[in-house]
Amino acid sequence: MGTDQTMAAACPACGGEMKFDPTEGKLKCEYCASLFTPEEVDAFWKEKEAKAGTAQQAASGEGENWDTAKDGMKTYGCSTCGAELIADETTAVMRCPYCGNQTIVPGQFSGSIRPDHIIPFAHTKDQAVSKYHEYYQKRFLLPKSFITDNHVSEIQGVYVPFWLFSGKASIDAAYDAVDVKTKDDYEILTHYDVRRKGNLSYENVPTDASKRMENDLMDSVEPFKMEDMKPFSLSYLPGFLAERFDVEQQENVERAHKRIKSTISEQTKRTVKHDRIDSEQEQVAFGNETTGYAMFPVWLLTTRWNDKEYRFAMNGQTGKMTGDLPISVPKFLGVVAAVFIAVLIIGLLIFEAGTAIIIDLIVVAIVAFLMYGSMKPVAQASDADHYVSESLTLTHEEEVFTRNEKRKK
Repeated sequence: MGTDQTMAAACPACGGEMKFDPTEGKLKCEYCASLFTPEEVDAFWKEKEAKAGTAQQAASGEGENWDTAKDGMKTYGCSTCGAELIADETTAVMRCPYCGNQTIVPGQFSGSIRPDHIIPFAHTKDQAVSKYHEYYQKRFLLPKSFITDNHVSEIQGVYVPFWLFSGKASIDAAYDAVDVKTKDDYEILTHYDVRRKGNLSYENVPTDASKRMENDLMDSVEPFKMEDMKPFSLSYLPGFLAERFDVEQQENVERAHKRIKSTISEQTKRTVKHDRIDSEQEQVAFGNETTGYAMFPVWLLTTRWNDKEYRFAMNGQTGKMTGDLPISVPKFLGVVAAVFIAVLIIGLLIFEAGTAIIIDLIVVAIVAFLMYGSMKPVAQASDADHYVSESLTLTHEEEVFTRNEKRKK
């Protein structure tokens, strides 16, 4: 079996290892401290990248197996010391355990699998650790021992592959809308048949394309600022891990469309100026859709507490940190009990006992839900609001009175 062609992240000045420095926006040599722009490194690496690709194609033509080793693993040769490296078949940047140098596999980013865009890291490892501590330290419901006893067992900066979906969505919706008026002991409900047609444009709705990344965790570090995207270049990768996609774009279309449907539905409903909507029928269609492929920066942190692992992620561009935290049950129940007693006392001063208890239970349920959500924020994205390039444009509006309904309160 052969080994895939690789190249080292070598400094043009001294040949030492370079890393991309988020604070400088340039590549910095670990040995001579020289700084280079990505464009300068691109020019230097261009010939090396081409030679690596040519060598791999030639070896493939000789009948060598350059793709799969065993159980989805591949064999690589370290470009610095020549050691044989084995890694997952989607791995694109790795560190040699023998010489310690970083090795890039250009073949993972060539031809049809080359990303279109990349957002460079703008936050350092130290900043990620600092953001993590800020994230949990002021949370009242956190068990006290988590603050003192949790340990960061692993932190990695990773370029995560994402599919980006752009296009136009159109909606054809029908609603039963209602206006409510109160007279004496009765409610008068005025019903309308409402029809709306419209469309909106969306741009670069992201869905992560790595099976190793939890979808909800990647959704929770959004939004990314797409205006900062740059044409893909290998020169942004040194110092970070990276892997190519292993989820095909067709597998992610429905995830993107679900978010867009939610956004166009909500925007359409906001055009219905009645007290409420009792029923709805909506049909959403998609057109002129294009797909892009990009690498986005994410810091991944793993901590251990009470023999359990907790995973956190920070958007390497914006600094947004997310991750589910443990909840102190005694603190949680204490807050719930305090809210229950306080609201009940106030309610009994204003309402009858039965009404006061019902209101109290509703308030307590809302407070409990909000408290739990603040500690468990990781969830799959439910809309595409941040990626709408043109808001809803209505092409048809129609409202027809249908009936009045009178009923006792």
